[in-house]
Amino acid sequence: MATVLMLTEFFLMALAFGVGAFSFLADTRETGAGFLRIVMSICGGSSLIALILHLTYGTFTDPQSFMYYIALLCFVLIYFFHQDKKSPLMWVLFAVHNIAFTLLVFLINNSNWEQFFFALTSILFLGSVTYAMVMGHWYLVTPKLSEKPLKIALYFTWAFFIIKVGFTVISYLEAGDFFTVNTMAGGGYAFNWMMLAMRVGWGYVVLGIMSYFAYKLIAMRSIQSATGMLYAMTFFVFVSELISNYMFFEYGLYI
Repeated sequence: MATVLMLTEFFLMALAFGVGAFSFLADTRETGAGFLRIVMSICGGSSLIALILHLTYGTFTDPQSFMYYIALLCFVLIYFFHQDKKSPLMWVLFAVHNIAFTLLVFLINNSNWEQFFFALTSILFLGSVTYAMVMGHWYLVTPKLSEKPLKIALYFTWAFFIIKVGFTVISYLEAGDFFTVNTMAGGGYAFNWMMLAMRVGWGYVVLGIMSYFAYKLIAMRSIQSATGMLYAMTFFVFVSELISNYMFFEYGLYI
């Protein structure tokens, strides 16, 4: 139960952190402030639920809670006061909520740099895909918007994709006893291989193929078709990262 609670909190926090971190990609003078308000709604709602879950075992005054408070305040201020042209104050708030979440992830991972980096890459991998999916829908409102932000979001996706593959390969080689016949490690031989197969199949093979076709569609300015592809990618990145983080929280594997 404790693992499920921590996994749910982390996933919601990751959604808020990841999507908010990429909110700089689209120029609000082109999208209008309305798109950023949608992004802030996703970030704020996810952060609030994550905070509520955190308070089921934490306290109102612990360092993690304060990081949540700071990030939530930034999201609220951006939602209500951001104009079409981003002011210096909005850039400051953008920096502050990213710093607050970065510190939160560091604290959650017990100040362990290796665990922190693994968690951060997971967050940004999930965030880049989700942000691109949300932005794709906004082209229905502003169809003349440049496709460049979507392309850049996919460049980030591919960068974190490569890093995550590296983590999985290294973890597999270092934890071979998890995947040997008749192993009693983890959830057992069949369970361990099922989780690894779903993580690789859905999180790498399917996402890799889909991201390639999404990029091709974006380059052709077939944005609605690309958004459908990004929507499916969001489902697969959600499931695969949940699997990855479950294996990390439960067994300490970086897959």
